[in-house]
Amino acid sequence: MPEITVVITAYNLERFLPVCLDGLRAQTFQDFDVVIVNDCSTDRTAEIAAGFAAQEGERVHLLSTPQNLGRPGRARNFALDSGLVTGKYVIFLDGDDETEPTFFEKLYNAAQQNDAQIALCAYDRFEDGTGHVLCEEMHGFPAVIDLPAADDVLAFLNGSLWNKLIRTELIGDTRIPDFSAGEDLSFSAALYMRCSRIVCVDEVLFHYRVRPGSVIAGTSAETIRAFAHACAALLNSCKDDSAMYETVALTTFIHIGISMAMRAWDNPDVPTRDMLREIRTFLRDQSILRGRRYLRLSSLLRHGVRGMAIWVCKWCTRLHCMNMFLGAYNFFKRIFHIDVKF
Repeated sequence: MPEITVVITAYNLERFLPVCLDGLRAQTFQDFDVVIVNDCSTDRTAEIAAGFAAQEGERVHLLSTPQNLGRPGRARNFALDSGLVTGKYVIFLDGDDETEPTFFEKLYNAAQQNDAQIALCAYDRFEDGTGHVLCEEMHGFPAVIDLPAADDVLAFLNGSLWNKLIRTELIGDTRIPDFSAGEDLSFSAALYMRCSRIVCVDEVLFHYRVRPGSVIAGTSAETIRAFAHACAALLNSCKDDSAMYETVALTTFIHIGISMAMRAWDNPDVPTRDMLREIRTFLRDQSILRGRRYLRLSSLLRHGVRGMAIWVCKWCTRLHCMNMFLGAYNFFKRIFHIDVKF
């Protein structure tokens, strides 16, 4: 049994998949196998995956979905249900991701040395085509986070799966929810609820490609509503744990009140003003805009500029002027050519 199983999902990624696979060959830690899920690609993705399997031998397993699933979360669940994820740990990658050669080694060592169920690292987001680095994320976290956490640190961990090494037994029968934005965060949150220790490697070991054709580039109103529904269920599940409730409330505001609002703004098919009104109503109904400990200025100031931005967004939402913040933020992005991920 390998120490790590790497699950790679791919749909029409012939341009990027070879770089992702070359990143596996270059890893300094090689005790892993690979499950590649081809989601009914119509380009050379399947051919490239087959060539990689021919070169790497039995440690590469190829899966093809019977029909296009349309979402990375569904393809990842397809892998989890295949019986091929047998490693002590699992890493979920997209076929257009790029990794540093020490990505597996440093996450694995950190997890093993600290008896942690999840290890994560810092990453950068870079622009496809130009290679321009838009931002670096996940710096400055404690090396070891014991759970339940005594503060709001979980709310600031990115929800994506691709920069995380996860103990496979922690997942069990948990599966990624069936929507296309925020599903990774919902899955991660479910794992945090029964996780006892997370370790953080304060190095950029992963590179996230930002490209117009990606799934998150066209987040729909229906997806935002589904994600909000999942957040509401998570809030309800921890209502008897005040500390966790406050963390989930902050997490919900960051991801629904800010991140999903930004995606609505970026998608011309979503009526932004209507969606912002809907988001505000949801946050009000969930009692997130008032009285939440981790959304107070005194708490958010500990997080510097990001914390101040969250506090400003809270008040913009309460005062019905979040559209002004989004317009200013997008102007800022265009002028300075950077993009901070909330």
